Amino acid sequence: MAGPLMAGLMQAKGAPRRGIRLSDRVLIAGQTGKGKTELARMIVEGMQPVRVIAFDPKGELEFPSVEPARNPGQLVERMHGAVVHYIPASFDRPALEEVCEIVWETPGPYIWWIDEASEVSSPNWCPAGLRLAVTQGRQAEKMVLALTQRLAEIHPVFRSQSEHVILMVPAPIVLDLKTVAGNVRREAGSLDHELSQLHAEYGDYAHLWYVRDTDELRRCAPIPLTSPQVPAPGGDEAEGVESSSCEDSDSA
Repeated sequence: MAGPLMAGLMQAKGAPRRGIRLSDRVLIAGQTGKGKTELARMIVEGMQPVRVIAFDPKGELEFPSVEPARNPGQLVERMHGAVVHYIPASFDRPALEEVCEIVWETPGPYIWWIDEASEVSSPNWCPAGLRLAVTQGRQAEKMVLALTQRLAEIHPVFRSQSEHVILMVPAPIVLDLKTVAGNVRREAGSLDHELSQLHAEYGDYAHLWYVRDTDELRRCAPIPLTSPQVPAPGGDEAEGVESSSCEDSDSA
């Protein structure tokens, strides 16, 4: 299924571009209502066919005809589905450890979509199963797609292990920029300038996309806001996801 971000590894300036692969980790950061979830949906759409396991701490995602699981027992029952929707009934650590272990023990490939990483981790703690998926899930194609409003309030494994870090406009607070600066090999002030300039030029929903393997920082125009719901797997398998609306940043 071809979507707005679907193009495999596209060509830009005469050289192959590094797209998002099913073995990757992706971190998307931005304020509420600025396009994180919409961009995540577009990435998931572009990766089909593959199982989607969505952890939805705020209960705001919608998957038609998919009944959410709300405890470990229900999650086990629903893990066979093409789309698995989990809304935690409890945020106590033992419960989160249990459900994350269930997902980690499930064979790949799949996309593990964490809609708010600060609700299921903290700077000093991350459920073992989730941390294993981030650090050891590449070969089994267990993709982790983590979203957050606050980069300083999530476990550092998401920042250090992500092949792709996407920052939505407007620029986050200085603490968050300083927290992520080392992971994207840019100064916090440079990131703030890039995001502010991008916001002024394009408005909401534009974003910076950092690619760790190539050390690229891409300036991306606003995402479309008409992405459909995540479909059930079907059709040809995607090789990767790339944005055709991005250009290279001048930031070194």
